[in-house]
Amino acid sequence: MHEHKQNQCKRKVKNRKNVVGLIIFCITVGIVFLYAYYQNLRKEIDARQKWLETVLIGEKRWILENQGSEGEIYMNGSEVGDVNPYFACMAALGLLAETKNCPITETEKKAVGRYLDWHTGILLETDGKMGIYRKESGKLIYKEKVDSEDGYLGMYLFLMGKYLEKTENTDLPEYWKKGISLALKKIQSLMRDGITQVSEENTTAYLMDNLEVWKGLHELELAGLEDTQAISEMRKKIQAQIENIFWDDANQRWRIIGNSDLYDQTEFYPDGVVQIYPLIYEFPVKEKKKQKILYDQFTEKFQWQKLNKKRNGFLWAMTGMAAAQMGDINNLVELIGNYETEYCENRKYPLYTGEAGWICMECEKLYRLYERKIKTGFILCT
Repeated sequence: MHEHKQNQCKRKVKNRKNVVGLIIFCITVGIVFLYAYYQNLRKEIDARQKWLETVLIGEKRWILENQGSEGEIYMNGSEVGDVNPYFACMAALGLLAETKNCPITETEKKAVGRYLDWHTGILLETDGKMGIYRKESGKLIYKEKVDSEDGYLGMYLFLMGKYLEKTENTDLPEYWKKGISLALKKIQSLMRDGITQVSEENTTAYLMDNLEVWKGLHELELAGLEDTQAISEMRKKIQAQIENIFWDDANQRWRIIGNSDLYDQTEFYPDGVVQIYPLIYEFPVKEKKKQKILYDQFTEKFQWQKLNKKRNGFLWAMTGMAAAQMGDINNLVELIGNYETEYCENRKYPLYTGEAGWICMECEKLYRLYERKIKTGFILCT
């Protein structure tokens, strides 16, 4: 009996050793597998990031080629062509995009500073009523008034805030301070019930314009200027009202215009694009789930990443910013790849420098998404 019990104990010890050995073996195999997975992931991401930097450098170079002698940025072609301050701000924002291995250069900083000199000068000359300009016979002349004063002012403040943040510049030229002050006063004058209208003459309130104004105020607030408190109060007011006025709860979608429920689900713009505009401008929607649903519906319906050429004369590369917010790497890669293949060589219509600006910003966002992905992979392997 005693010998039998001893044999049982020996078998249990042996079995336990076998189990422990098996566990150690499985852990070792798992570690080797995860390490190999991480190495492959790192290799793939390195290649993707280098590609993004190549695209980023190319787009910045092209934007710089389209800057005129006074600092203005042309839509496409600096010898003759249009300067639209709204799209020029987008182009200049692209020059402020950067990655770890491609930081903003002094040339790019100076180019944005020169553009802000030009934009601010025109803003002050026109008392905030920006226009669209055309180069004729070597001179830049006024062509027509802008279609939405609030949106244009918002983009100016967006660029100004981002420039101050990126350059860490706190010593502003006096006329820049006057330009910012004027833009803020004009926005204040266009506000009704916490949201902005198109102009003093046009009382229509658009969601897209209000998001651009919100973004401008938000970026300027982050820059930490002297009147940050006043800027913050304006931003909070418009932020609180955007969802109250523009969200159509009955139909679970965004309204294009504050007092209208008109919507055509087959129209890419403005009906479709407006549904992802809060994502594009990083607006903090209270219920993130509803924005994901709208993004998925928009992607399925319009296949934005394919850059359809029949979209109101624009590529709408900005849609990729929504993908960046959703962490949708695959579709964003496809968008940038299609852009590079179809437009980077010839630079022909419907390509504008503003589109290139959005591509630059998306390269930066996608680069960061890859950084996050590799860090996650590293955590899994340690």
